[in-house]
Amino acid sequence: MRILVVTSSYPRYEGDATAPFVESIVRSLVARGHELHVVLPQHREWRRPVEDGDLHYHPFRYSPSSGWTPWGFSNALEGGERIRKSLYALAPVVVASAVRTASRVLARSEFDLVHAHWVVPNGPIGALAVRRHELPLVLSLHGSDVAVSERSRSIARVTEWSFNRSRAVTAPSADLIERARRLGAREPLERVPYGADVAAFDVAADDVAALRRRLGFADEHVVVAGVGRLIQLKGFEYLVDAHARAVAELPSLRLVLVGDGDARAGIEARVRELGVSKTVVLAGSADRTEIAAFMAAADVVAVPSIRHGGYVDGLPNVALEAMAAGTPVVGSRVGGIPELVRDGENGLLVPEKDAAALAAALLALAGDPALRRRLGQAGRAEIQAERSWDAVGARFEEVFERARAQR
Repeated sequence: MRILVVTSSYPRYEGDATAPFVESIVRSLVARGHELHVVLPQHREWRRPVEDGDLHYHPFRYSPSSGWTPWGFSNALEGGERIRKSLYALAPVVVASAVRTASRVLARSEFDLVHAHWVVPNGPIGALAVRRHELPLVLSLHGSDVAVSERSRSIARVTEWSFNRSRAVTAPSADLIERARRLGAREPLERVPYGADVAAFDVAADDVAALRRRLGFADEHVVVAGVGRLIQLKGFEYLVDAHARAVAELPSLRLVLVGDGDARAGIEARVRELGVSKTVVLAGSADRTEIAAFMAAADVVAVPSIRHGGYVDGLPNVALEAMAAGTPVVGSRVGGIPELVRDGENGLLVPEKDAAALAAALLALAGDPALRRRLGQAGRAEIQAERSWDAVGARFEEVFERARAQR
């Protein structure tokens, strides 16, 4: 198939940690023999070739200055939750430019369908692009788009309009599927979970040891890692509270937070307030290779996501990646996490916003290397057998074939 992809986020350069799952979906389809053309906003940090085999990039310009590129690439949401007010006025320009670029690409040769990631803002772009060319549209939801639609009547109307013009809607979790249904999405609604690449998380022992030394961790330290944007939705403040409780019982416990974001100052203040500065490291942002090393260097990965202001994680990639690395996961019972992490089988689950329960889970894993090894091995085996990116590509392929067959 020849497929046009519309997205607002994508890794801007090799190793960029911005929406890596979108690139993984795209490349899994290319690896399966399809030709993909990706339409996305220009960005001042874009460092991709125009063509990469059967993968083609088509950045569209929407700004008068190449140095001012505020749209997409995780920039559009303030604190990961609210669309920045300054971007509302820019939206019509973005949509017009994206539709124009998509239409120009579609006119060059015969395409089979359009695949739009995030119903907001790319559902309308995809719907307008396919109308002229009479192609099927498949929409993929990722979480923030659904949450934004749930909080705004005007955006919800745009979302429903886009749903009505699609042949299929996909989401990585049953939670997102049900929420999309309430917003007006109609069948077929397809659950297509994200994947992970086990090989990408095989890190040399020397590299792991070097990273632990750089962070100031000794062999006897049990390291808990929290990886992701430092925003309230991720629940890292509860992880800091849980760490303070746990380290009081187990002084060898250490916590490293990998990422950056609007909540960083508040987290730093909380660390100082609790008096655990000597046992917590805020490592800042990391590229994709470094994230794999952090996963391998950790003894436990915590995914303490919460519901915040109507937002909730769809299916956090960090949980999949920790499992691919063979590192046990402690996650909250919210969003799509319980669909991936099965308590006592391939990880541990705790109630959201419950620092005491999270601390107990961390202590249980910290004090039981055999349990860590069993849960980590079970998670890695599941990713390898059922959640590889090739398996994800095959699922999308099935969805696309059914969308093409509809009349």
